[in-house]
Amino acid sequence: MKFLQLTATLLVSTCLAALSCEAFAQEPPKPNVTVRERARPEYDPLGIRAGMFMIYPSLTVGSEYDSNVFASENDEEDDLGLLVSPRVNVQSLWSRHALSLTAGGQAAFYEEFDDNNYFDFDLGAQSRIDITRANAIRAGLSFARDHEDRASPDQGGADDVTKFYTTSANLGYRHEFNRLFLQVDGRVLRSDFLDDPGGINNDDRDRNRYSARLRGGYAISPRIRLFGEGEYRIVRYDTTPDDGGVDRDSDGFALRAGAEVDITGLLFGEVAIGYTRQDYDDPALDTAQGVNAVGQLTWNPTPLTSVVGSVELDVKETTVAGASGNFQKSFTIDVTHELLRNLLLDANLGFTRDDFEGTDRSDNTFAVGGGVSWLLNRNVAVDATYSFATRDSDIANADYTRHIVRVGVTGRL
Repeated sequence: MKFLQLTATLLVSTCLAALSCEAFAQEPPKPNVTVRERARPEYDPLGIRAGMFMIYPSLTVGSEYDSNVFASENDEEDDLGLLVSPRVNVQSLWSRHALSLTAGGQAAFYEEFDDNNYFDFDLGAQSRIDITRANAIRAGLSFARDHEDRASPDQGGADDVTKFYTTSANLGYRHEFNRLFLQVDGRVLRSDFLDDPGGINNDDRDRNRYSARLRGGYAISPRIRLFGEGEYRIVRYDTTPDDGGVDRDSDGFALRAGAEVDITGLLFGEVAIGYTRQDYDDPALDTAQGVNAVGQLTWNPTPLTSVVGSVELDVKETTVAGASGNFQKSFTIDVTHELLRNLLLDANLGFTRDDFEGTDRSDNTFAVGGGVSWLLNRNVAVDATYSFATRDSDIANADYTRHIVRVGVTGRL
C-alpha cells in the first residue's frame, strides 16, 4: 500500500511539474506543418551529421493486443504480439536541390498464432532537382516487402498472411509560367505476391501498373491555385488468364478538377474531384466507373491543434471472384492536439466502402481510434494507441469487429 501511495504521489508531482513548466512555453508554429511535424528543439533528436547529410536512426519496440486476429465474424481469436521496428532516415542539407533516403522495417511475433508473423521492410529515395525557381524535377525509387491484413477480402482463406514485394519508380516535372503552371508525372509500380504455404497460388496476382498524369493550372491568388488534370492507367498481369480463367488486364483514365490551397499556417493541401473509368480485357468483367476524388487538407484551427482530412474515391485491383475491380471510397479525419510541448494526443475517424464491381458484394468499414505520444527527452518517446474497426458486408461471414491496442517505446539519435 505504501508503495502504491508513493508511486501515485510521484506521478502526480511529475505531471504538475510538467504542466507548470511547459503549459505556457508554446512557440508560434512554422507555416504549413502539422502539430505533430512541428520542430521541438528541446525534444527533437540531434541526429548524426555526415558531411552535407543528417542521419536519424531509431528503434521502436512494443507490444500489440488484437481481439480478432483473423478478422472473422465467428469464432474470434485474440492474441498478443511483439513488434520491433528499426528505421534510418537521411536528409540532405543543401541550399538547393534535396535528397532523402530511408530504410526500415517492422517484424511481428505473435504468442499463439505464429501464422500471423511477418517481417516487412522498405528502402526508398526521393529527390528534387531545382533547375530554376520556376522549374523542378522530382524523382523517387522504392522497394519494399509488405503483407496484407487479415481483413483484406483478397486473402482468400490463406493459412499465412499474404506477403508481397513492391517496386516503385516515379518521375515528375513542374514549370511555373507566372500565374500559370504545368506539371507532368509518371509512375511504374510492380507487385509480386508470394505463394501461400497452404497451397494457394498467388503468381497470377503479380502485375505491373503504369500511370501518367498531366496537370495544368492557374493561380487566382498567391493562396489558391485551380487546376485540371488527366491521368491514364495501364494494368498488366503476368499470367492471363489467371487460375480462375479470367483476364484481368485493363486500361483506364481519370479526369479531375481541383485546387491547391496554401493559406499559410492555417489551411493547406490539395483536393480534386472528377470521373474515372477502368475497362477490362475480359468481356465477362464489368467496367468500373464513377466519381473519382483524391486529396488531403490540413487545418490548424489553433496553434496547438491540427485537423487532417483525406479522401480517396478510386478503382483498386482485386481478385475477389466475379469482381472486375474494387471501387473504393475512403474518408478519414485525424486530429492531433499538443497538450504539452512533449505530450501529444491523437484521435482519428475513418469510413471505407468497398464496392466489388460485377458482384452483389459491398463492404462498409467504420474505424475509430486514439492515442498519446509522450516525448521523454531527445532520445526516448513512449506511444500508446487504441483502434476499433467493424465491417458490415452484404455477403455471409464477412462481417467482423476488432479492437487493437499497441504500446511502444522508441529510442532515437
